[in-house]
Amino acid sequence: HAPVVAMSRSSTVGAARRLRLALDATVRSAAVAPRVGVQHSTASRSWTSPIYGIRSQNGGWAASTSRPWSGFAAGDIGTRTESTQPEQRKRQFTTSSNSMSGGYPRYSNTIGATVAPGTLIPKEGVLALNNLRDNPGARRDQVRLGRGRGSGKGKTSGRGHNGQKARSGNALRIGFEGGQTPLRLTLPKRGFVNPKRMQFSPVNLADVQRFVDLGRLDASRTITMKHLVDSGLVDKRVGNGVKLLAKLEEFVEDPSDETKYLLDSFGDPVAKTFTAKIDIEVSRVSVSAAQLVTQNGGRVTKVHYNRLGIRALLKPHKFPNGPPKPARPPVYVKQKVDRVGTLPAPEQTANFA
Repeated sequence: HAPVVAMSRSSTVGAARRLRLALDATVRSAAVAPRVGVQHSTASRSWTSPIYGIRSQNGGWAASTSRPWSGFAAGDIGTRTESTQPEQRKRQFTTSSNSMSGGYPRYSNTIGATVAPGTLIPKEGVLALNNLRDNPGARRDQVRLGRGRGSGKGKTSGRGHNGQKARSGNALRIGFEGGQTPLRLTLPKRGFVNPKRMQFSPVNLADVQRFVDLGRLDASRTITMKHLVDSGLVDKRVGNGVKLLAKLEEFVEDPSDETKYLLDSFGDPVAKTFTAKIDIEVSRVSVSAAQLVTQNGGRVTKVHYNRLGIRALLKPHKFPNGPPKPARPPVYVKQKVDRVGTLPAPEQTANFA
């Protein structure tokens, strides 16, 4: 048995130092007791710890089952010493996604996930319940006030010295100037906001021609605003509807030089003509656009939908009990449309009559 060393009661540091000196003296003087299943020598022994990871050549982590440690032992008293061999870059096997989470292996194979030796462990770790967390920056800590000048919000907590805004219960409204006439009242009013205003999403004939040529719009059937939105020609936020314009952005190439466009008498490039024969329903149409469509034998119909009708037209799945009844146009809109739009969107063959 190891001799008993008497220690006086003093500080923790002094007691620990004396205990270590006593243990070292005991190890040097005592014989090493043999143990079953443990490789040892006359002055040292080695043992292994549970699973840990070693970085492989391809950058991943490979699981291993042993880790050599060495130390002195005498009976049940042992101290670990550092190895003189160059240390490999080691990593504990853990379900944490933080690669800097530590360097101490888990001594229980029943805690966390276990893998077979030699299995590659991804750099970010293994997905588990204990490493589910928000994305970086998704949650921000609350600013703590009055915690010293080093925090940036100490002493006056960012409110400055005295004044009405430094007191509790401060509720000054935006634009309040202490009782004097605020700036917004010193300026005169100009203009007005029309309560009957309507906003439409524009679509050009050049885009319609291109989509018809690509096959994204079927010219043999009636083209509605739903078809324009579903094909991607018009954004789904159409406002009060779609307005058809006559802008042609494609120009005729010069036969003598393909890198140039053919110019008219004014020096402007000659735009390609609209050649598609379509039957289209929109909310509004310009005069020139209507002429270009009708001269090809096509037809343009101006239909009226209110905001609820537009929603039912573009998103019929939002109305499982059926679409609402189409609303009649107001008096100031009645002269600008041809008829009330139908719900749901009509799927019919184009009618050029």
